[in-house]
Amino acid sequence: MKIWSQIWIRLGALVLRNFVLTNGTSLQRNAIHPHTFEPKFLSLPNGFHKKIVDAMHLPHSWIETLSAVGPFYWSGYEQNDNDLYLQIIYRKSDVKKSSNARNWELVLSHSLKTGITNAFFKGTPRADVTQCITCLRQCVSEIDHPLFLPALVFSCDIDFGEDKRHRDNRERVRILEKQVVDASHIYAHPDFTNLSQINSDLVDCHKNVLWKRPEGYITIVQKMEKTLYEFKTLWPVERKERLKKLQTMMEGRLELLQSKLQGISTHREVTISRLKLIGEVLENLVSLDIYKQEKHRQFSKLLSRKTALLEETKQEERREMEKTQRDLEVMLETRKQTTMSLLGILFLPGTFFAAIFSTTFFNFQHGDYAGIVSKKFYIYWAATVPTTVTLLGMWLLWQRRTKKMLEKRDDKFRDLEAKSKKARNDIFNEEENHFRPV
Repeated sequence: MKIWSQIWIRLGALVLRNFVLTNGTSLQRNAIHPHTFEPKFLSLPNGFHKKIVDAMHLPHSWIETLSAVGPFYWSGYEQNDNDLYLQIIYRKSDVKKSSNARNWELVLSHSLKTGITNAFFKGTPRADVTQCITCLRQCVSEIDHPLFLPALVFSCDIDFGEDKRHRDNRERVRILEKQVVDASHIYAHPDFTNLSQINSDLVDCHKNVLWKRPEGYITIVQKMEKTLYEFKTLWPVERKERLKKLQTMMEGRLELLQSKLQGISTHREVTISRLKLIGEVLENLVSLDIYKQEKHRQFSKLLSRKTALLEETKQEERREMEKTQRDLEVMLETRKQTTMSLLGILFLPGTFFAAIFSTTFFNFQHGDYAGIVSKKFYIYWAATVPTTVTLLGMWLLWQRRTKKMLEKRDDKFRDLEAKSKKARNDIFNEEENHFRPV
């Protein structure tokens, strides 16, 4: 639950008293309501705003400013009961956060006749209401001027912490510039570059720089100066001397605040320009990163396709090697059989014809001519030698044809091996060209 601090101040009598709604005193502390600064919402009891507006001569347009955004300042005059009242509304209540919101509003009226200032001041704990009241108690001699409290609230809002915040933002800009430059130099090693973190820091720093735009507060100071000069023309004679000193002090104070805000504005513009430059460099780095990722994706796809082709080539090569091995074994077995066939070719015809001639048709053992070689013995050689030569020639032709087939298969295997080697070299060359710095 949020805790809101509401302070109702009556100035002029130089008295600040505690007020609780139940007993009618003048200070309300720790008003608890989560929607106290929501538009069209009144956190005080029903009818209380009308009572304090009438009793303290506060501006009736106060209710119309509940939904105002940004730092809002308004001043005007109201004639009431033979008295002229200077009325001021100063508020900053458009921040909506679940916690730690910095919202406040100051509604004030000053009687030119009596010199009494009535004010309603409400703010969140982070709005430094307590600090404003502490400073107010320490400067009781200056509260006779109606613009003292608005200027005090303005000073607490634009305190030294604002300068420190812009100094810290400038330091963050230097760090971001170094990170972006380093990222540009070592971009070939993306593991050392966290572009997401740099972008997050850049957005957060830009957000902090854009917070509390000094031009809006300069406008507030200018409106306060206008109110100050208008009030100067309406000074009562009996308080003129006392207000003259306070007027000089207030003019100097507003001039100081305006100079301070102008310095913040110049500092802020330079910071924003540097942030824009960092953003452009970061955008280029992101574009390069996207390009490199796309190129890496294409290369991965190509590498996958080449790897599949290489694997298929290896499998084909392995099958060819196995087939060649089988062919080699078959060839060795064939040579053994060939040797046996050659021996058969050389001796089988002679054996065949010897067996023929040993039949009864050719009798070389009986008769008067037994044991004598017949004159027709040449028939044996005439049949054996041509047959043997013919079979040997046919065998040699078959061997030659087999050798050509084996040589053709070896050439095919060598071509396949060369293609596989070329595919591997192409993949290695593409990988080397892909990772070469662009």
